[in-house]
Amino acid sequence: MRREAPYLLALFLAATAIAAPLAGQATWTVERAPLLDVPGLGANGKVTFGYAAGAMRLADGSLLIADRTENAIRLVDAKGALVRTIGRAGDGPGEFRSIISAGGCGTDSMLVWDLRSGRGSLVGAGGGVRQFTLAAADTAQPPFRFSCAGTRTIAYVSMPRPARGAAANKDPNVMAVTAALYRITADGGIQQRFGDIAAGEMLMLTSPSGGRGSAPRPLGRAAAMAVVGNSVVIGAPDSAVATIISSDGKRRDIRLPIAPRAPTRAEYEAAVAATASLIPGPIRTQLADQLGAYPMPDRIPAIAALFADSDGLLWVQSSPAGAKVIDLLVARLDGSVVARVQIPAALTVFEVGRDYILGSYTDTEEETHVAVYRLRRTPLARNP
Repeated sequence: MRREAPYLLALFLAATAIAAPLAGQATWTVERAPLLDVPGLGANGKVTFGYAAGAMRLADGSLLIADRTENAIRLVDAKGALVRTIGRAGDGPGEFRSIISAGGCGTDSMLVWDLRSGRGSLVGAGGGVRQFTLAAADTAQPPFRFSCAGTRTIAYVSMPRPARGAAANKDPNVMAVTAALYRITADGGIQQRFGDIAAGEMLMLTSPSGGRGSAPRPLGRAAAMAVVGNSVVIGAPDSAVATIISSDGKRRDIRLPIAPRAPTRAEYEAAVAATASLIPGPIRTQLADQLGAYPMPDRIPAIAALFADSDGLLWVQSSPAGAKVIDLLVARLDGSVVARVQIPAALTVFEVGRDYILGSYTDTEEETHVAVYRLRRTPLARNP
């Protein structure tokens, strides 16, 4: 049973390069069977969560799951049982109207962004919720997607908007977009303004009623962002280059050893399905048909997503959304590759821990699960 998520019209985030040395790599492994598997619908027939917008693992093995369907945070214990629900739909203190982004922030709290209310929340396992907004007089673009490191360094990209001065696309329904990038404090204050980044491309869609909206182009160009330690990392939408922005604002590029390639038809269909899954049931089929009718891009984006771990390593996902197996490259911020990891499941990754990977997947019955997989890190091979 698949719980429906709200239709997000703009679900998109998103110099000389240093070549990444290949020596000293290791192959780390992810076990096939999850350590913990939490279905949206429990064995007792009660709903644990509807649609997971994000999740994090606490030190005791319990999980915080941001439920976009019910606009609440679910605390699940280390055995998968629902312990409590934090928050509910509404505009009051500790309430949410539309959870669009959620993830760990520090070791004991989840950072949640409520798009419709324009409010961020830091949610603790004990049920405490501390909310913030950007200063009313600030000219910053409104947030869309956040990333927060264990150091509680927080950055966000703004809502995507049409790129000014972009060359006309051969297809008028494909629109190049940009987004602004910021570093903020835990109470919403703007610390640094990094300017606009190329955020990729969107497709213009028509609803059954004739209205116009937009959605990410399946397998189209897209930018990724993550906070790693005290640095902000941006993945280029059209190459295997990541830009590292240090805490003092200095930038440098690293080139990752990810070979460009064309998509397969199966990958394209999976990406269409992944995008369409965020569209409500009554109009999903029609809009999925629109998405699938566009020609496949010539190449898959080299960087599909970026993550950080507690060791300050950058995790780069090269597999497209909806892939049956997820390929990850682990690198230091100097560009050197540490390891390669393969997740033997069609997982939407939320978090990388020291010995686990946390994410969500959909089973053959269209039921959404949040699962924790054991990660085994082997020692690095020594250079000859």
